[in-house]
Amino acid sequence: MTPDAARPRVSFPRDACITGANLTATKARILLMAALMKLGCLPPAADPDNPTPEERATLREKVKQYQAIFDSH
Repeated sequence: MTPDAARPRVSFPRDACITGANLTATKARILLMAALMKLGCLPPAADPDNPTPEERATLREKVKQYQAIFDSH
């Protein structure tokens, strides 16, 4: 058994992902770097395997800001 097999799988809600299907890999990488410089890193959860509702809400709001940058290009 691999070490990862012992960990439970965590599913991520769709609104916790940044999409950019219309972008090339190079453009998406550059936009991500620009977004990181402009907005900063995504907020970490105290317990990443079990984030609180407040931590999830904070993450979703930050992801919306990132998504706005990706949608405008």
